[in-house]
Amino acid sequence: MIERYVSPSELKRLLSALLVVVLFIGLLAMFGFLILPGLRNANKPATGTPFSAAGGGNGWLDPTDYPPEHGRTVPPIDPATVMTANPELLAKGQALFNQTCVSCHGPKGEGNGPSGKGLNPPPRNFTRPDGWTNGFSRPAIFKTLAEGVKGSSMVSYAYLSKRERMALVHYVQSLGKFEHEPEDPKAVEALRTLFATSGEVIPNRIPVPAAMVKLEQEYTAPPPVPAGDPVLAGAIADPGRAASVLAHLAGWRASDQALAAGVAAGLPTNGFRPAVARYSPAQWRDLREALVRAVKEEVK
Repeated sequence: MIERYVSPSELKRLLSALLVVVLFIGLLAMFGFLILPGLRNANKPATGTPFSAAGGGNGWLDPTDYPPEHGRTVPPIDPATVMTANPELLAKGQALFNQTCVSCHGPKGEGNGPSGKGLNPPPRNFTRPDGWTNGFSRPAIFKTLAEGVKGSSMVSYAYLSKRERMALVHYVQSLGKFEHEPEDPKAVEALRTLFATSGEVIPNRIPVPAAMVKLEQEYTAPPPVPAGDPVLAGAIADPGRAASVLAHLAGWRASDQALAAGVAAGLPTNGFRPAVARYSPAQWRDLREALVRAVKEEVK
């Protein structure tokens, strides 16, 4: 049919041109699918090593979410097994560091962990020799782990066993490549004596989030303050909330001053009416006596 419109030579030229177009389109497709992505990645800016979550049994941003553990009694330790760093202690120390310290001190101990931002004072940079509160000797770091640092976010890690704390001491020291200070022989000997002469009892451990859930499940709210007394009606806006405040307020049954101070400190969200802030001593006495009578009647 097509021969009626074009000669054989023209048809041959058209087929040749069509073949060239098809080949060109194929080359473009291959360039787009195979070569272009490689060029795009080659021009992509280099990125640093990705920060991975620290391994361990707990949530790496929540040091309180450690695995539950049964209590145990640990006998005295041979000082020779813990006073000098070795691969086993360093590996254990690194694991503990990743579980409990990385969130504030950072993966390399540079004080740049995500949870440490905004802390005042900032987390210690273990790679530098300046600014250590207790020093960076073995006894000094062990003391910091045992007692924490007052006035800072560094809490005590006394819940760790002595061996675990000493493993952490060695790993923390390994993060600083600077020359460490000469150690006080008396402090070193005292540390040796501590390991050799006294065992320790490791109590049961329960993660703080789990403990909070347990406490919440076991908590029983006190009954609301009974209504009906005009003195109470004039002072209390929310009987349930007021009862909860009184349950946690020490000494209010025996002292008008304790009741006044405790109630006034929580106004206006503690269930008491703001007007009680202007009560006279006589009115506080009447309110305390009415509350004592009401609570006793409720207990009966």
